[in-house]
Amino acid sequence: MAFRFFKSQTVNAVSLVLLATVPFAAYVLRVPSSDWSTLLWAGVALSILAATFHFWRLLRMHEAPISSIASAAQGYVELYGKATTDKPLQTPYHGIPCVWYRAWVYANQQNPRGMDHLTHNRLLEYTESQSAFILEDDSDQCTIEPAGAEVIYFQARTWRKNNHRYVEEYLPANQSVYVIGQLDTRKDALNPAALNQKVSAQLKEMKSKPQQLLNRYDHNLNGQIDMDEWEKARQDVIHQVKSEHAMRAHTGSFVLSKPADGHMFLISAKSPTQLRSQHKKWLAIFLIIAITLLVFYIVQLKRL
Repeated sequence: MAFRFFKSQTVNAVSLVLLATVPFAAYVLRVPSSDWSTLLWAGVALSILAATFHFWRLLRMHEAPISSIASAAQGYVELYGKATTDKPLQTPYHGIPCVWYRAWVYANQQNPRGMDHLTHNRLLEYTESQSAFILEDDSDQCTIEPAGAEVIYFQARTWRKNNHRYVEEYLPANQSVYVIGQLDTRKDALNPAALNQKVSAQLKEMKSKPQQLLNRYDHNLNGQIDMDEWEKARQDVIHQVKSEHAMRAHTGSFVLSKPADGHMFLISAKSPTQLRSQHKKWLAIFLIIAITLLVFYIVQLKRL
């Protein structure tokens, strides 16, 4: 469905602006009264479309079962936990510790009336972090890859300096985060270079303990390791490295990322309860607007 390409803030802002400005513009431009019915029906359609969007969002949130990380089945899931990061991450201009951010820099030219009157607002730079972060709950942890997600940020900060305006939105570290997306188990392939590196490291460690090496592989008891015995040790190490990797790959590490089938991918600083309440509120608002416009249209018809 096309709704998956839109964000809640965008839908709300565009819908409210159109519902407010189009009738005002029509009044200022003295649009003939015969065309007002068309505008009313357009307003009804827009309100119903916006309400349907929020209803669709509610359905998508109920569709993904919320669960603990350890018990979550692979697939489309809801998770709720604390966001952390292995490597320290900070917002680029204010240096706030976070797990994700996006930031803008604008060049502002001000007129003589003061700071609040901008005559030009040109975007100079936009940056958004793509680094993965960790989500953990009481049961386990998983990696969140935020690329392509709709992010409902925790806080936005804006300040001005030297005719530049800086804006930062971020998710702080060690705060609760709610996510909806595709949960999979990462299985890293053991390529030949990685295999050789691991085998060489273990063989080097075996050589550093010659007595243990003799006790295990000196089958002819001549007090030294010949070529056949060394090959046997090498094959044992290869088998051990592959077995250890297979065991780790079987358990895997959980990764949540953007669903390939177009389902909603959401990372939110708001809890599931807060988000559901918000969507229910906007659903009610747009339905009330649609009903009000319909009633107004019917009243106008009776007056004719």
